[in-house]
Amino acid sequence: MNSELPDFYALEDALLRLDADFSAAEVHGINCAVLGINNDYDQNTLQSHLIKGDSMDFHVQETMKLLADLYGVSREQLNSGDLQFELLLPGDNDPLSDRLFALQKWCQGFAFGLALSGLASMSDLPEDSKEWVQDVIQIGASGEFDLGDEEASEQALLDLVEFLRVGMLLLNEEMQPLQDIPKIELTE
Repeated sequence: MNSELPDFYALEDALLRLDADFSAAEVHGINCAVLGINNDYDQNTLQSHLIKGDSMDFHVQETMKLLADLYGVSREQLNSGDLQFELLLPGDNDPLSDRLFALQKWCQGFAFGLALSGLASMSDLPEDSKEWVQDVIQIGASGEFDLGDEEASEQALLDLVEFLRVGMLLLNEEMQPLQDIPKIELTE
């Protein structure tokens, strides 16, 4: 399987063509929450919550393919021993405000995904994961960011992305421990 997430804008455009209720970042957040809680969550059930339409329609088929790729790669990244999990967000060359908005959408999608995942209560989460999940929900609900200092805002975004990335790996590991020992590649 391809280990790269689908292109952010390809998925965003496909979802827009179907007038879906979710953005690409939200859909990835939903996928991550569902997979982090229940790695065996049915992909078709998940897709039925994300898009509607005639399965014979070309645009529906295109979106379903992108969603299947997103699900598969997300699952692979979360359960791989190489710790190379990534968030599906706009690229570094996009405006900072767009990237922050997408990060909030990812967090909002994650919160929605928790509801879909079958998690009965936050008390069912291990303590570290519970605190992280509460932080994710707060980020999603935080409103607008102050972007007055571009350099500090850029660093804050990088820190938030890393916080979400590592926390997602922690949640997945606590809920569904990896069977392999993580492999970390040292680069020189």
